[in-house]
Amino acid sequence: MKNNEKNDSIISVMINICTRVITMIFIMITIFRKAFEPTGTIILMLNDIWGIILIGVVSGLSFGIFYIKKNISNRLLLLFKILYFLIINATLCCVGLTLGWFKKETSSIAIMEIMFVLIFIFVSVLVYLLDFNDAKKINKKLQERKNSITKKSEN
Repeated sequence: MKNNEKNDSIISVMINICTRVITMIFIMITIFRKAFEPTGTIILMLNDIWGIILIGVVSGLSFGIFYIKKNISNRLLLLFKILYFLIINATLCCVGLTLGWFKKETSSIAIMEIMFVLIFIFVSVLVYLLDFNDAKKINKKLQERKNSITKKSEN
């Protein structure tokens, strides 16, 4: 793979992560608001939307740490995942406290962390499934190519 193609692939993955995180945040806001205030309406101010976009962008950009090394050990991969989780969580806390999304109370912080962990898990599973699906397609094409080469050599 050429360097430009690799960079385009990395940028594409980062943009996908960003959009998935932003989408999941809006979905979680809707679910949690309806669960805790069923009759209330959901009002997002412009600052809230910019905060959500910032969290999505940081999520996408910080996903780049997984591309630092080509072949990484399981231990280093786990370290990268923990670092990625902490970067996003720190961003959420800073943005959330600044914009007043939660208070410095245990219950408020716990609810925010539950939402964060659910979004993090959902996006991680979604990325895994998409990568698995891509790998499956590539393996299928490789198998077809191998079968076609085998048939040609038999003739």
